[in-house]
Amino acid sequence: MATLQQFRTLHTVETCGGIHAAAKALHLSPSAVSQQVKALAAECGFPLLEPDGRGIRLTESGESVAQAVSQIAQLWEKAILRARPEVRAKRLQQPVVSLGSFPSAMANCVLPAFRSCAEYSVKVRLFETSPHEGCELVRNEILDAAVSLKDAVQTNEDGLHWLPLQHDPFVLVGPSGLLSSTARSRGASALSSLPWILPCAGSDCDRLISGHMARHGVRARPAGRTDDWSLAQEMAAALNAVAYIPSSVLRNECGLARVVDLAGIPNPFRTVVLVTRRPEEHKQWFSDMSRRFKQAYARTAGEAYSS
Repeated sequence: MATLQQFRTLHTVETCGGIHAAAKALHLSPSAVSQQVKALAAECGFPLLEPDGRGIRLTESGESVAQAVSQIAQLWEKAILRARPEVRAKRLQQPVVSLGSFPSAMANCVLPAFRSCAEYSVKVRLFETSPHEGCELVRNEILDAAVSLKDAVQTNEDGLHWLPLQHDPFVLVGPSGLLSSTARSRGASALSSLPWILPCAGSDCDRLISGHMARHGVRARPAGRTDDWSLAQEMAAALNAVAYIPSSVLRNECGLARVVDLAGIPNPFRTVVLVTRRPEEHKQWFSDMSRRFKQAYARTAGEAYSS
């Protein structure tokens, strides 16, 4: 079934003139915008986009649909506000905060925090970002705040204000027999000999893990790649391979053993932070949001060590 978000996305593609421009306006990745348009096209039963030189444009049918869905979205908003005048009054009074988050933090921190409370003192608009993209969007004043990853070299002197939410160590997971045999060896060669499930090449997590391995002399042999942490654990079990997985997203049902500092090589880690521009105003909503997010992480955190 087509959704209101898909309608708005198609309308933005039309008004912005392309996928990448629409993605920037919506604070989404181009692939997320493309997927929403494809899903809507599947519901329609005909293509909504077509090639235009090096870019794309709406088909004639796509333009008609874009005009229609724009009207639907506007009518929806007007109908809700007419039916609930108290909502409209409250919306006019509440400040609006644009908040970005990378996917695993959205699932394990942001959404649980919103589900567990009746309301915030601000109206929040959520946007999906990549793990480090949120910081740049806040710095450029596109977002008001973001749940992002903080590198060790970053400081509060760069014009941003950080509040740590979670120190999220990675855990090495894999079939118990594979890890047991490797535990008897020492050094980088032991880890280099293993088949690995790694993040997709060039992604933020790939850079974090590959950089960590390079510092310790480990040359990983990939048996598979994915940016989906749940799928990475399933792949490790199926392919008799190992993977570094953030402790916050570990799954017990995969039946994998877990170790820290295998063969004397320490595991990488990441620090999840809530970031905003260096406040001329240290607003109450920022402190309140960070507190709720920390509580949500405490409820959803995975186990860091194997038994």
